[in-house]
Amino acid sequence: MELLEIRELDLERGRLLVRIARNAIKRRLKLKVEEVRIEDPILKKYGMAFVTLETSMGDRYELRGCIGYVEAVAPIGEVVEKAAVAAAFSDPRFPPVRRDEMDELIVEVTVLTKPQVLEVEDRRSLPEVVKVGEDGLIVEKGITYSGLLLPQVATEYCWDSETFLGETCIKAGLMPDCWLDKSVKIKKFQGVIFRESEPEGDVKFLRPSDVRCKLEELIG
Repeated sequence: MELLEIRELDLERGRLLVRIARNAIKRRLKLKVEEVRIEDPILKKYGMAFVTLETSMGDRYELRGCIGYVEAVAPIGEVVEKAAVAAAFSDPRFPPVRRDEMDELIVEVTVLTKPQVLEVEDRRSLPEVVKVGEDGLIVEKGITYSGLLLPQVATEYCWDSETFLGETCIKAGLMPDCWLDKSVKIKKFQGVIFRESEPEGDVKFLRPSDVRCKLEELIG
């Protein structure tokens, strides 16, 4: 099994992955799709990805679903397809996507690196090794508690690294300062983002640091 590295991805490959994601949702809704054949050997490598769906509300967007895989369980094209269907129809926070929503749906694919456990002598120094605008986080405690936030979430919500750690703890169902507990496992990973500029529009290639803070947008 050859693992995909995010540096191997470019805009053209990203466009294809976004199309695979959108097609997977349309196919489940029994809508017409233009089939995609993966001939590129890079996209036949095993990889990890999340698919995020947002509803376009004019000048703003609302989350509509987000699910993915942090294990390389299949070639990246298949992983994106599975994640897209899960985000559209199996995210417990939202009802399944309807056919009449497709024209307002923004599709975003984030391809991830393999998560690495953060090891530090003093847990209080963890914020120093988390880079906002680059790292995503996973918090795990035993088999019961687990939470993940993608790298772009911290930049979108204008968080510093300590806030990011706390919010990931909350996502895992734990207290915000759980990252100080040595029994809690903290992992980080990186990612690249491919996002539609509008529903079925052109695709942008973004780094997490390219995502603009919502507070800055409000200020102007």
